[in-house]
This record gives sequence, structure tokens and C-alpha cells, in this order.
Amino acid sequence: MPRDSVELEVEGAVATIRLDNPPLNTLTGPMRHALKEAAEAVAARSDVRAVMLCAAGERAFSVGSDITTFPHDAVEGRVVSESEHAAYRALESLPQPLVAALRGDVLGGGLELALTADLRVADAEARFGLPEVRIGVFASGGGTQRLPALVGAGRASLLLLTGRAIDAGTALAWGLVSQVTPVGQAESAARELAEELAALPKLAMSATKRCVREGLRRGREAGEAAEIAAIAEVYASRDAQEGARAFLEKRAPRFVHR
Repeated sequence: MPRDSVELEVEGAVATIRLDNPPLNTLTGPMRHALKEAAEAVAARSDVRAVMLCAAGERAFSVGSDITTFPHDAVEGRVVSESEHAAYRALESLPQPLVAALRGDVLGGGLELALTADLRVADAEARFGLPEVRIGVFASGGGTQRLPALVGAGRASLLLLTGRAIDAGTALAWGLVSQVTPVGQAESAARELAEELAALPKLAMSATKRCVREGLRRGREAGEAAEIAAIAEVYASRDAQEGARAFLEKRAPRFVHR
């Protein structure tokens, strides 16, 4: 696999989507297209029950787009932005839980990519920011929408409007990441988390993710309606029946993911 690419691997019930453009894993047009294709391929696989998003190299998860490739007119700018949004939307819409392993610089479009994950595991030395305003543009790959939903409008605006970066400890305190690991352990911890999620009942996991997203997008009333519709189907599943029996019989459940 050449550099400037995206790798997709499946091991057991966990798929791994890996950026491979070190040292900074800058995102190119072909890579965005490949991310979308990888997400669509994973979404269609019934054997994949969790996904990990990570990157090659030690210096950065991704610093976003290469400045030298920025569009020079409105038409080209729209094309690039639509491609970026399509890729990130495909990842965010995965039915499987998505865990991101983050280390080094997680900046600009790299942070916007990480925001598509359900859970983010960060290396203790990771750094997070949206510096686009400092070069005359702004975080237009979903950053103005996903970040406020995650950390609140005030904290999001501090990063979006100043271009400042925060460290992993601050990211954890703000809820931007779910876990901080010792240096060099983010990917292994993310893998363990993905395997834990993959072992849990598939229908309950996908329903939980769908309801969370629906509430964030359309408000609490829509989220509660989604819960009612989803739980009716989940209650009828073989795994729900098995889970209840296992609890009453005081044994570990044997889920079949149906």
C-alpha cells in the first residue's frame, strides 16, 4: 500500500481504518474519497461489530489538509468541502461504534475527522486544535457543528475563534476525549475498547448509537421517539432474550448478534 492512502483491515469482528501519510498524515482528496469508501464497505459488513480509526507514524494523527493544495476559487472550494463532508458523514453514520486512537497533533481537518468517532482515546502527549482561522479560513469540515455538540458552544468557540490548541488533559476534562493513556498506548487501548464493544450485542449497540445521533441532530423529542421505535425491535431480539435469561441464571450471556 503506497503512502498518501487509507488502509482497511478486518481482524475478527473489528475493522481498522488507518491513515497512511506520515509524518503528519495530511489529508488529500484521494484520501477523503478512500475514507468514504472504507466507511461504506465497513457499514455493509455484518461480521464487523466495531471499528477503530487510527494513523501511521508517531508525530500526528493528522494535521488536516496540506495548505499547498487549498482551493483558489469558490467553485473548487465547494467541491473540496462537499467531498470532505461526505467522507466524514459516512464515518459518523456507521452503524457500528467507531473508536479513534489519537496521538501527536490532532489539528484542523484531523480533529474534524476524529470528531466523527463515538469514542476517542488519546495519547498523553496528544494536542488538539482548529487553527484554520489563523491562516484566513475556518473549520468547515463539520468542526463548527460537531465540536459545540460535544464540548459546548463556549469551549468550542474558544478553539474555533482563536485557533488555540489544548493538551490531552484539557481535552479529557472538556469531554473531547473519553480516555487518556500513557505515551504510546493510545492505539492498543483503542483496540481493546473496540474489541470490548464488538463482544456486546450488535443490535443494542447500533440502536444506542442511532438514538444518540438522532437526539443530537434533531433534538430530545426526536431522540426519545427513536428510542421507543428501536427498543421495540431490540426487545424481540435473540440477544435480549439471552441477556435476560443469563442474568436470571447468574451466568455470562452467549450473544449471537441477532
